[in-house]
Amino acid sequence: MRITYNAALLPSLVALVLAVIAYAAPFENTGVNGSIGALLALIGAVATVAGTVLVMVLRVGRRLWVSLNLILLIGAGLTTVAAYFLMQYAFAVMMLLTCVALVFALVWNLRKKAA
Repeated sequence: MRITYNAALLPSLVALVLAVIAYAAPFENTGVNGSIGALLALIGAVATVAGTVLVMVLRVGRRLWVSLNLILLIGAGLTTVAAYFLMQYAFAVMMLLTCVALVFALVWNLRKKAA
């Protein structure tokens, strides 16, 4: 298991909870509750959490592993933009932290393998 991905998993889990709150609005009307945009952002958050866990435990070749990381990074970045456009700023910040942590984990693991 690649431990450096824990730094990306925590903000993505928080973002997932915020996405559920934005879509389902259990506490109050968020303004985007029940909308297609909020649903797509929720799906993006679920995919980011699942992809982060998958990349943590998956043992594949270097090229496939880097490709999965890049796809995960693109998905997290697009979910960040979606959360920003939905004016769910806490959700957007958590996804941005996830993106930064994913870049850090990718670079850290590539440097570790090169040494």
